[in-house]
Amino acid sequence: MEESRRDFIKKTGLAAVGAGVLMTGMSGRVEAKKDMLDLKVINGTLFIPGVGLVKSGVGVKSGKIAVIAPDDLLPEAKKVVNAGGHFVIPGIFDPHWHLGIFHPYKGEIETETRNALANGITTIGVYLGVPDAYMDFLPDGISMGNDLSSTDFMLFPSVFHNKHLDEMEACNDKFGVTGFKFFMNDSGIPGKGFYPAVPDDVIRVGLRKIKAMKGGTAGGHCENQKMVSEGRKIFAKIANPTLQDWGNSSPAGAEAEASGRFVGMLREVGVRGYLVHTSSRESVELLADLFKNGRDDIYVETTAAYLGMTWDDPMGRYAKMLPPIRGNDAQEALWKAVKSGVVNTIGTDNVSNTLADKGTDMHNSNPGFPIAGDHLALILTEGYHKRGIPWTTIIEKATKTPAKAFGVYPRKGTIAVGSDADLVILDLNKEKVVNPKTHLSYSDYSLFQGRRLKGWAVQVIKGGQVVVADGKVLSSPGIGKYITAT
Repeated sequence: MEESRRDFIKKTGLAAVGAGVLMTGMSGRVEAKKDMLDLKVINGTLFIPGVGLVKSGVGVKSGKIAVIAPDDLLPEAKKVVNAGGHFVIPGIFDPHWHLGIFHPYKGEIETETRNALANGITTIGVYLGVPDAYMDFLPDGISMGNDLSSTDFMLFPSVFHNKHLDEMEACNDKFGVTGFKFFMNDSGIPGKGFYPAVPDDVIRVGLRKIKAMKGGTAGGHCENQKMVSEGRKIFAKIANPTLQDWGNSSPAGAEAEASGRFVGMLREVGVRGYLVHTSSRESVELLADLFKNGRDDIYVETTAAYLGMTWDDPMGRYAKMLPPIRGNDAQEALWKAVKSGVVNTIGTDNVSNTLADKGTDMHNSNPGFPIAGDHLALILTEGYHKRGIPWTTIIEKATKTPAKAFGVYPRKGTIAVGSDADLVILDLNKEKVVNPKTHLSYSDYSLFQGRRLKGWAVQVIKGGQVVVADGKVLSSPGIGKYITAT
C-alpha cells in the first residue's frame, strides 16, 4: 500500500499540493469498513488547478474531499459515480452576479441558482445594490439564500454614499462580508441613476476600511464618468442606435483610464483589488504594462459575454450591458489576456431578465442579460475549441483564481483533501444548441440562443451529493449556503 501510494505521488506530482493530500482524514487502512466513504468518483481524470491532470479517483466524506487516490486504492463507498472517462474539475465559482434588480431577489435566488447549478456553477458571488442600509437587507438576504439557493453564495455590497461607507465594518463584523464594490461612473438603469458614481476620495476611505478586514477584497467598476457622460449625449441623439452605437457611448479609453486610476488607488492603500468585467483592448494592454513588475494581489475579471460576442452580434439590444459589448479587436485582445494571465478570472455578470425587460429599442433597453446557463460551454467553445487556448488555463480562471480573489481558496476552487466536495464531470466534446426553453431560469431568452456550444457539464456533485445528472437537477432548493472568506 505505502509503495503504491509513493509511486502515485511521484507519478502525478500531487506532493505539490501538500503532505498527506492522499489520505488526510482517513486511517490509511483503506480497506477498513470504518473508513467507508459517502461517495467516490472513479474512471475519470482530475484537473487540479496548479497541479494539472491526474488520473485518479476522489473519495468524499461528510461533504468534504477525504481522499484522492487511484480507483483501486479508494475505500468502499455508499455511492459510486462513474465519470465515464471524462474529466473531473472543481465546481465553477462564478464571482459576478446580480439578483433582485428587475425581479424580486427571493424568486431569483431560487430559480437562477438552480439554473446555474444545472450547468456546473456551484458557488456564486452576488453584488448587491440597495439604496439605503445593507444592515437592513443582509439578515433577510442571507436567510432567503440559505432556504432557497442551489449554489453556495457570497454577498458583496456596492458602496454608493456615506451611509454605506459608515456601515462597512458592521457588515464585516456581523455578517462576515469582506467584498465591497465601488462604481467609478453612473452605471444604473437608464433615467433612474440606480448605481451612482463614487468619487475617488470616497473610494480611498472604503479601501482603507477593506484593508483592515481579514480577507478583504475591493472591487471596482472602472469607467471614466466624464467620458461616458459625453458618449451618452451623442448616443441619445441617434434615432435607431445599434449595439455598436451603444458600444461607442462608453469609449474603450474610458475604461482604460479608470482601470489605471483604480490600480493606482489599490497600490496606494495596499489592499487586494478586483477589477470587474474588463471589456476592452485598451484596458488589458494598459494593465499588462502596469503589471510588468508584479500585480500586487490585483485580480482582473472579464466575462463570458465579452469573450463570446462582439457588437456585430444579431442579439442587438438583448446584449446591451455596462460596460458595453465591443468590437472584434476587444474580443481577441481579451482572449490573449486570458492566455497570458493578465485577465485571471472569468465570470458572467449575470443579470436575469425577460424580453419585456429589454424594451423595444436600444434607447429604452435595460442593461444586463441572462448568461449563467451557458457560461461553462461558452468559454470552452470560444477559448479552447476555436482558439486553441488550453482548456485547463480557462477552467483555472473560472475556479481557483476567483476563489483566491475572495478568500475562499482552498475550500473552493480546487480538488484537494479538505476542500468542499463540489465537482463537475465535464464532457469536453459534448455539443448542444443553446435553447432557452431548456433552461431553468425564468428568463425567456439566452444571450447565445441558437448557437452550438461544445463542452458541457454532464454530472454535478455539490457538497458530496449528486445534484445534476442527465441534464436534470436532483436536489431541492436550499442545498446552497451563505459562505464567507476564511
